[in-house]
Amino acid sequence: MHEASIAQNLLEIILSKAKECKASRIILIKLKIGEFAGINKDSLKFAFKNFCRNTIAEEAVLKMVPIPLLGKCRNCNETFKIKKDEFKCLKCGSLKVDIISGEDLYVENIEIE
Repeated sequence: MHEASIAQNLLEIILSKAKECKASRIILIKLKIGEFAGINKDSLKFAFKNFCRNTIAEEAVLKMVPIPLLGKCRNCNETFKIKKDEFKCLKCGSLKVDIISGEDLYVENIEIE
């Protein structure tokens, strides 16, 4: 379960930023997760809650915002939303597609006190 290591790293990043800002409590963490990031959101939430025990993030809400899987065709330069398991251009049908978003995982913002 790689979600546990992601949750642990996420908490380290958040606690470090909160310490820089001299925060006494972390209220909200807004996390952007790509559709193609391979993250089980329920497992991540569970692991994150467990790692947050006895920290200033213990009561924090973890809000996960999806990032759509987007591709760009190398033939016609069309940018489009990739349908699940269909990596072909919607305009010209080419299979020469580069993924331009949807594999991401990052903290968008942290709300602190």
